[in-house]
Amino acid sequence: MSDSGIRMGNEFDLIKKIQQKISGINRNHSALIVPPGDDAALLSSLVRPVITTDCQRQNVHFRLDWQSPEEIGFKAAVVTLSDLAASYAQPVCLFVNLTIPEGISELTLLQLYDGLCEALTLYPCALGGGNISSGSELSLDLFAMGEGSSLLFPLRSKALLGQGLYVTGPLGLARAGLDALERGLTDVPDLIRFFKRPRPRFDAADILLKKHISCVMDISDGLAGDAHHLAEASNIAIRFEIQTSFMPDILKEYCQRFNLSPLEMTLAGGEDYELLFTCEESVFQTINKDLPGAFKVGTCLEFQGTRILNPPLSAHSFVHTVGD
Repeated sequence: MSDSGIRMGNEFDLIKKIQQKISGINRNHSALIVPPGDDAALLSSLVRPVITTDCQRQNVHFRLDWQSPEEIGFKAAVVTLSDLAASYAQPVCLFVNLTIPEGISELTLLQLYDGLCEALTLYPCALGGGNISSGSELSLDLFAMGEGSSLLFPLRSKALLGQGLYVTGPLGLARAGLDALERGLTDVPDLIRFFKRPRPRFDAADILLKKHISCVMDISDGLAGDAHHLAEASNIAIRFEIQTSFMPDILKEYCQRFNLSPLEMTLAGGEDYELLFTCEESVFQTINKDLPGAFKVGTCLEFQGTRILNPPLSAHSFVHTVGD
């Protein structure tokens, strides 16, 4: 944990307080041999290291008037770890570079790390350190390392003709939660929670790995956008087949209230962090016994010039911005 010229009182005292805060979770991780405090952390050897990065920017991914510091820290960690889940990797260590605007309080920053620590306790992972510097807006740049499975590393390029396209759980709820925040609503806390507190689907990934599912990715840009990424990587086309019976009642009720399309929310709403995967129908039936919330959203077909064969006219990839 180092400093790069911030001016907010005693920055070294802040770093010490952060180190004390994260020491509790780090004590439980044998993979972290040398914890934060030196120029670099020392990890034990990884057989199949899996590495991913992410970022969270103020007024792009979060707003301080919508989310508490704890909620911002929690979400920043779990959305980074979600990429490890989609790669069949178990989390090992997370590094965070924090950019701090002038005038932000020490208490706010310590609360942000409370959220990070909560996430790393729920999804066991060490915090190896990072950097703190000054900047115009609050932002977090995250770098996560995991231990990959020796059996399989899934790829979005492994979809095959004739396979079904499936998701591990409901879609569109986070987008509805964001819409509620944009409207200033307070009477739909369950929807707002889906936006503020997503979950990386390590539980579902374990099941998919046992079934040798080789085409997997997490849904961060919305089903329409991420299905297009998968189709392009696999050189196939996708026909959507989404049944309204799989849309949660809470989503349909919210959309009816504001004359919105639940199908568009399902297709274009981002930050669900459910897993998108392909397999044969017979294999899915065995998966569905262990993942009853999973359902079919499409079929993989031959590419003949168009990746998505039946896109709703208004559906598009989710844009990660919460605006001002």
